[in-house]
Amino acid sequence: MAAYINLSLQGTVYFAARRSAEDDAMLQLYSSRLVGVARESTFDVLYSRIARDWHQQDDVSTPSNDRRWTHVRTVWNFDLDGDILRLDKIDRNLWVPLSLIRQRSITISDFEPYEPPPTLAKHALQSVYSAPCWRMRRKEIDLQRLQRRKTFVSRILADFAFQWRHIICSRYNNSTFRRLAYAIVRIVTLDFTVEEATLSRPGTGGFLVWINNIPEWDFASGHIVRVGGTSIVICQHVPHAITLVRKDYAKRILSTPGSADKTLTYLILSVRELILYRINSEVERYTESKRLFDGTYPPSEEAIEILLQATQTNILTTPLHKLPIELQDAILDKVSAGPIESARVGCLLDAGSVFTWRSGKRKIEREEGRRCRSSCTPVESQILFGGYPSGIAYK
Repeated sequence: MAAYINLSLQGTVYFAARRSAEDDAMLQLYSSRLVGVARESTFDVLYSRIARDWHQQDDVSTPSNDRRWTHVRTVWNFDLDGDILRLDKIDRNLWVPLSLIRQRSITISDFEPYEPPPTLAKHALQSVYSAPCWRMRRKEIDLQRLQRRKTFVSRILADFAFQWRHIICSRYNNSTFRRLAYAIVRIVTLDFTVEEATLSRPGTGGFLVWINNIPEWDFASGHIVRVGGTSIVICQHVPHAITLVRKDYAKRILSTPGSADKTLTYLILSVRELILYRINSEVERYTESKRLFDGTYPPSEEAIEILLQATQTNILTTPLHKLPIELQDAILDKVSAGPIESARVGCLLDAGSVFTWRSGKRKIEREEGRRCRSSCTPVESQILFGGYPSGIAYK
């Protein structure tokens, strides 16, 4: 069983793993390296003398709610800003001041229990004010096109939630939250690339996403992303999201003469839930929150439909649309070697048959590992966000 080590300093995390590491042996290692060391030298000593192959990231993975935790004996979190060492196991959470380790050798009896913060924190919209929820639906929705995208996007969202379940069901900081939220936006707007593997290759082993992995793709620079006629507000806490909505509304009304009576639509996206919000100079209305990624269940159909309605944009008619559906399918099949990119382009153009998640008579499956490939292996399609792996792949 492995031990995970995190060195946290000024917002940056350095992660390393050690195999077959007993707790007592790790405590002896820490003591032998730190006794007599000055506080300002603690990071240098730990980084250079307790592990190799450090990986820099900006969050700590704490997968205590994931069954894969059984592969990890202990997570050691060195909070160098707080000068604390935390020992996290599946059945207990302990801490000890690093100042004690710099004074003398320690054992497990020197640790004290602590209560980690709650994993899920839901901030109800009713905590802002008690107005009733509304049932709202965007006008002029192309339901046929919405259903086409829903068939394609729903599966990808569910697989994304599955691959990153150790993060979604745990605690994460603002950078990780914004990466998760922006991934949702990119998936529903089909703003991703598909990298295909068609050649033979040896297997490298391991999983595409494991419990120590943290999302690394870029995220939106601001809190509000414009998609079509909707503004998506990326914010973990709904009360603050409403503040952002009101400020943005006031700014846009002031900058556009004659728009004082205009109603603007916002989609509040907190990863765990989403809410449709409409505001004008006289009234503010919002829908009931819908479950998205709560760490337990797949995204709800209501949430996916709200996402797709809010982000639907007009599609220009092309000569392709004048062809019979069979010819459209034949053309889309030439777009890529595998079916995923062809389906993405078909959704973007609103062309071809609705994607069935089948390739011929074969069901398309989610790929979880880095397996070997032969000339007979189906095409592997990996989804990327701006060149960074999303953790989602199909074959």
